[in-house]
Amino acid sequence: MLVADTNACSFRAVPTGRGATIRAAVSRGVGLPPSIEDLYLDAPGPDEVRVVVEACAVCHSDLSYVDGTWATDFPLVLGHEASGRVADVGDGVYDLSTNDPVVVSLVRTCGECRACRKGHEVACTGNLSLNDRSPLSDVDGNRIPQGLNVAAFATQVVVHRSQVVRLPDGFNLVEASLLGCGVLTGSGAVTNTARVGQGDAVIVVGCGGVGVGAIQAARIAGAEPILAVDPEADKRKAAFGFGATHTVDPVGDDVAAAIRSATGGRLADHLLVTTGAPAALDGAIDLLAPMGQLVIVGMPGDDVTIDVAPSWLAATNKSILGSKMGGARVSVDVPALLDHHRAGRLDLDGMVSTTHPLDELEEAFGEVRRGEVLRTVILPNGSGDRDPADTPGVSV
Repeated sequence: MLVADTNACSFRAVPTGRGATIRAAVSRGVGLPPSIEDLYLDAPGPDEVRVVVEACAVCHSDLSYVDGTWATDFPLVLGHEASGRVADVGDGVYDLSTNDPVVVSLVRTCGECRACRKGHEVACTGNLSLNDRSPLSDVDGNRIPQGLNVAAFATQVVVHRSQVVRLPDGFNLVEASLLGCGVLTGSGAVTNTARVGQGDAVIVVGCGGVGVGAIQAARIAGAEPILAVDPEADKRKAAFGFGATHTVDPVGDDVAAAIRSATGGRLADHLLVTTGAPAALDGAIDLLAPMGQLVIVGMPGDDVTIDVAPSWLAATNKSILGSKMGGARVSVDVPALLDHHRAGRLDLDGMVSTTHPLDELEEAFGEVRRGEVLRTVILPNGSGDRDPADTPGVSV
């Protein structure tokens, strides 16, 4: 069998079933830039897959850890929205072969617990070995945790088979990386959580990668109108290209008036908050019509709360729903998104604003912090060459 060379995307014949030395971006504390280090990656165990990472998009969840918004233990390797090629497989994996193109997600499932049997894979409680022991270790033998189950700001990863979906041959791997989290989460919030239907009035608050995924899914579902809310003018402009029928600046515009104008007087059937900014939740439930749903997709800081009068909530039949990873079933939802892409209904290329090599990860973090990009993608085994100006509607 062939396995991948650590420092390139070519393949060479070496014995399988052993670990590898890889390059990875190690985050060692809040506010500290990641350091590029040599780490040891274990060989894949039973039901596990080793993947050479071709692309890993930067998600705001990565920044929530390094910026201290969410509590975590350091050090760790982040990056969880990835694509690449299979390098090696462990015992029990018979449906993947070396060099197969794959998308990698953070959703890791046992397939046997009560949540998995009910189709709630994001709530899996199964006891998988990767949950207890990271496959990464430093030069001194200390284990380095896999941030968000993947640790794909690295040249290679080892993940559970459930986290991997084979891609069609020839599929663009930079675009495919967005299916690992951002688009999967945004579209899943629309289709799995909110169950948006034909003619529903939808508001999407936040027009980053997750928000644009939600906008496209709402368009595919036949929602009308679709209001995109974002303080960044460039992102509002870009939202039109992905299916928004109206855009609103939450700083200067009256969102309630905008939705009433777009619908002929009624409020929204669904409001999806796809950003973690606390201000996005202020007054959100007041923008819903009776029977409307507030879907919280983006995850604010651990200390953020909202106040809701329960009697009023019951009287208006409104609901508040959480949507972790869009309630994704990776083996079902990723193939469905691939079908939408092949049919021209889902635009992935237009969502990629910039690409960077692994050594420029901190620069990519800065672009996300400043709101300059829809998605920036790290190429751990290559060099980045896409500029923000190449993305329609996004400028810096």
